[in-house]
Amino acid sequence: MTTPYEFTLVVDRDPTEVADHLFEVGHGDYVPEGPSPALVHVLHEATTLAAAIVTAVHIVEAVGLAVVGLKSDDLVSVKEIAARLGRTYESVRLLAAGQRGPGGFPAPLSDGQWALYSWTEVADWFATHYGTPGPTDWDREVTAADHVIRARHILAGDELRAEMAQLMSA
Repeated sequence: MTTPYEFTLVVDRDPTEVADHLFEVGHGDYVPEGPSPALVHVLHEATTLAAAIVTAVHIVEAVGLAVVGLKSDDLVSVKEIAARLGRTYESVRLLAAGQRGPGGFPAPLSDGQWALYSWTEVADWFATHYGTPGPTDWDREVTAADHVIRARHILAGDELRAEMAQLMSA
């Protein structure tokens, strides 16, 4: 049984340049947006989200675009975390700094005054420690797929790519 999945791929250049070709190979279910951001909106039926993403990547790359990521809302600041959870900025800042709460707040993905966190990791931490709703399966899968696609792009043509792929099964 198949399900329609809708998501957005991030590509390396303006996809409107190949809109006609994309329309043909994608049977009208691949809508380009560009030039900045360079995105392709996808509606694809498959048995799983992962299967839909893999097929979409192959279709989009068949027209000459490189898929460099999957659009997600995973990167968040402390301010955005507070807004999503209905908490104050200061409450979340103190939890993130380890000055309040049970500790073990997810590490930021970037350092500095404007640190960014993974919403999927933060939502899971709050669910565990405060009983708030955790990340949805969709959030988790889209975040993971984005990381895998970005790693694939970074390692394109690299001899380490096969070795690094083993990390997925480690």
